Order: sequence, then structure tokens, then C-alpha cells
Amino acid sequence: MPPSNSRMLTPDFIVDTVMGYRKAKVLMVAASLELFTHLERWRSVTELCSAAAIKVRPAEVMLDALVSMGLLVKSNGRYRNTPLAGRFLVRGRTAYMGDNLKYQEMIWDAWSDLGGVLKRGRAKRCLERWLLERKGFTKEYLLGMRNIASAPSRQIASLLNGDSPRAMLDVGAGPGTYSLALLRKYPGLTATLLDLPGSGDIAKRIIGCHHRLARRIKFVAADYKTADLGQEAYDLILLSHITHDEGPAVNQRLIARSFEALRPGGKVLIHDFMLDDDRVQPGFAALFSVHMAVYTEAGRVYTAGEYRDWLVQAGFRKAVFHPICALAKNPSVLAVASKPRLR
Repeated sequence: MPPSNSRMLTPDFIVDTVMGYRKAKVLMVAASLELFTHLERWRSVTELCSAAAIKVRPAEVMLDALVSMGLLVKSNGRYRNTPLAGRFLVRGRTAYMGDNLKYQEMIWDAWSDLGGVLKRGRAKRCLERWLLERKGFTKEYLLGMRNIASAPSRQIASLLNGDSPRAMLDVGAGPGTYSLALLRKYPGLTATLLDLPGSGDIAKRIIGCHHRLARRIKFVAADYKTADLGQEAYDLILLSHITHDEGPAVNQRLIARSFEALRPGGKVLIHDFMLDDDRVQPGFAALFSVHMAVYTEAGRVYTAGEYRDWLVQAGFRKAVFHPICALAKNPSVLAVASKPRLR
């Protein structure tokens, strides 16, 4: 019998694949140029080109393609957002996702080098270099992460129970969205956000608008791979979406150092995309692992079993795994493990 998915290997499958990458590029470039923000009211091609500083000929074919994709409507030579684009792609809207698309556009070159990665065995430019060398990358990277963090951060906060923690450490904190959710849940909690200096500076500006919560946050500028996390200093340590950036050895050391930095009874929270044991599902996680291959030194997506082994080796117990946003296209998993209390 042929494999069950053999029916997919048809000319239509190839066409759909090609259409997929073309649509992705059109959408990412349109978001990067803020075209949807300009198109909250009806505009002609020339009016849009004047507002967005782009040229007429390619803009017209781009706008028509966006109409075909269901993101714009066209009438008498003028264009405007559909409700979908108006909700998610106009800067200032609550559900705005444009920053994440800008980040995806910036790393398009990394994906273009996938063949080179397979031949060389490594990415041409790893994440650390992107953060340090590519102008504007750190800002779009963090804002892009914030775009997709709201729902999972709220669910993670809702899952925690038991004693109210006093101090937490957010390792590789990014925009601080997950820490903010935990600070809202626990009025007596303070948070230390540890990240690279450039990332921390941007996070301070992002968090600055949350005046009351910001008073309970301390920023530490350091590389989490080498930073001193302390000894029995925290009740919670959060590792959210950083382990996929690293190889197994770095993750094992990071989890072991987190164990040392927790007080007895404290919890480590590991939040990330995770693969099933055969590493082929969920589909988003499998493709995200390729994403890590093209622009990190040794990163990939890991299985729950690998995390469980690392936690046990470090001394943790009672590891529990919770699905996060399970019905979303990009589901993730939260692992919660406790450091044994003193007897």
C-alpha cells in the first residue's frame, strides 16, 4: 500500500507550496512597510506610494496580490483593508501582529541559506550575531516575540497554584511578557529579568508603560549561558522560549544552574515548543526546528522526554507537562518541576 500522504504529491501540492512562500513574502514585506496601517482608509496607488515612499508599478501588482489573498479590498482603483487586516496588521490595534512579520522578514536571508546550512553543517550567522550586528534586529525580534506571547503568558499564569512566590528570575526574558503575567497574578512577587544588554534596554522601554508592575522589576544585563544565577535566591525560575536556541549541553547546564538558584520547594518553569517522541509532530514544531537550524549555533526543538531527563539529572522532581494554547497553529508546552524541600 502507498503511504497515506502519497495523494499530496501532486502538481497541486507543488503549486500550493510555491504559492505559500510567495504569499508569505508579500505579506511580510507589506507589514514591514506598514502598508496596512496606511490603508485604514481608501487610497489610490499613487496616494499610498506617496504615504509609504514606494514606487507605483511594483506597488500596484503588490496591492492586487493582497486583494487576491483576502487582506485588501479594491473598488474603482482604490484599496482598503479587510476587517482581518484591520484587526491584526494595523499598528496600534490590540491584536497587532505586524512586528512578528517584520522579524520574519528580517531573517528571510537565513532561510534562503538552508541549502548552505545542510552542506556546511551550521548557520552562516547565529542568533547572537544577528542580535549584535543587524541594525534594528533586536527591537523587531523582541516586539515580534511580544506579539505572540499574550495568550500563552496568561494561560501559564492561570496554571500555577500553591504558595505565593516572593521572587522570580526570568532567564532570557525578552520583552518580559511572561513576567508581567506572573506579576499580575502574584501581588507580592518581584521579578529579575536577565537578558543581553541591548535586549534589556528595549524591554525597559516596553515595560515602562506598565508603571505599577515596572516598580517590581529589576533588570540584569548578562548572557544567561555564563551569568551567575545565584544560590537559593528565587522561588520561581522561568525559561521561556530559550532552550530551543541552544544545544543539549547548554540546556543541561542551564537547568542544573536553575536548580542551584532555587530555594527548596521552588519551581522551574520551562516553556517551549516540544515535539512528540518521533520528532515529526506537531508540524509547527518540526518546521520550527528547521528555523533553529538556519540561524542558531546548535538549537533545535526537543521532546518532553528530553526535558524530563534533564530535570531529573539536575535533581528536580514531580515534573508535570501542560499543553499551552493547544488549539492554536503553534501550540507549546509548559514543564513545571519542583526542587525538593528540606527535611
